[in-house]
Amino acid sequence: MRDFVDPRYPTAHHWCAVSCLAPLARLDEALEEILQAHALDPISSIISRDVAIVYYYRRQFEIALEQCDRTIEQNPHFSTAYLTLGLIQAQLRDFEESAAALQRAIQLSPQSPRMHSALGRTLAMSGKMKAALRIISELHELAKKRYVSPFELASIHFAVGQVDEGFEWLTRAFQDRCFELVAIKVDPRFDSLRGDRRFVALFNQLGLP
Repeated sequence: MRDFVDPRYPTAHHWCAVSCLAPLARLDEALEEILQAHALDPISSIISRDVAIVYYYRRQFEIALEQCDRTIEQNPHFSTAYLTLGLIQAQLRDFEESAAALQRAIQLSPQSPRMHSALGRTLAMSGKMKAALRIISELHELAKKRYVSPFELASIHFAVGQVDEGFEWLTRAFQDRCFELVAIKVDPRFDSLRGDRRFVALFNQLGLP
């Protein structure tokens, strides 16, 4: 890919990193590309956030956290930066801070099922099952009125320990060709499921090496 694009075009480096290299678990190369994109366009909020995402995929959570903080300092109204921050803090098991970040994300994007699902996952991980189950119920009700990504429903079902339901929704995500599945090989949220034969079968269907 790099032979056919303008080497000074940040978007090419950006999407090469997050949509091509990271899904293949070529995370050293992905980091190189996303840092190049950030150097070329240091004021882009989405590129800055995706630097944190690549570190998150590399399990370098502290560095990812610092990068997310820089992104938010640069653009305090960028809701997906708070979403990413919440995901990172959940991996660090700092559930109170994770919930606070995700509540801020919801304030900025109140209609986004992604934000509510992520909050529900954090609440479940912190033992607040009643609140997490309430969010699941709300998302299923919302899905009767508008599209809710099956990927988000899978994520929260897994978090509350409803593994069979999680795989049902993950299969629907595959059927719906949900974009989020592209990173399933490197997404830390699925680490506990990688030994499950259903996960292996689904992953094989994706055709990723």
